[in-house]
Amino acid sequence: MAGDNGEKTKVLFVCLGNICRSPSAEAVFKDVVEKAGVSGQFEIDSCGTGGGSSNWYLPGGFSYHEGDPADGRMTATARTRGVTLTSRSRPLRPSDLEEFDYIVGMDAANLAAIRRAAEHWRGAGGGGAVPPDYGSKLSLMTDFLRSQQFAKFNEVPDPYYGGQKGFDLVLDLLDDACKGLLATIQDEQPQR
Repeated sequence: MAGDNGEKTKVLFVCLGNICRSPSAEAVFKDVVEKAGVSGQFEIDSCGTGGGSSNWYLPGGFSYHEGDPADGRMTATARTRGVTLTSRSRPLRPSDLEEFDYIVGMDAANLAAIRRAAEHWRGAGGGGAVPPDYGSKLSLMTDFLRSQQFAKFNEVPDPYYGGQKGFDLVLDLLDDACKGLLATIQDEQPQR
């Protein structure tokens, strides 16, 4: 189990293109664990599910936004809250399903894309070891929301095509859910 023998708990946030929601979740969670004084106990990353490309997980497949920094609007909005986005977009890899303890999708479509890729990688597609229990690592970001004001949200909405209010909402949701995620991990791993 992560956290035993000084191992870091590894958390991976996943969205579609890895330029708005998941890099923000990565940065917000880093901020939350730092403020809680436990940042040394975590490895935190983010990735995407192809950014809209249907073949992103196939050999020779293409992932939109790969290598790009986070969306400038998201970066600027996060900066106003003291959160710095530093990651570069990358697609989910087969090894992520083995290496990470918590794989947190922003919406149900993200989780479905992860499962589709994993089953391909486990089958004829190869691509590395995918543990049979990878599904137990998957959750939705909204599973960790704590505030009643966000009770109606069953996903973190993609702000890419919306206005400024969408970016603010994403950060509000992530701030609440990241605190809930830390509390959940600490409950599951009480030595933390």
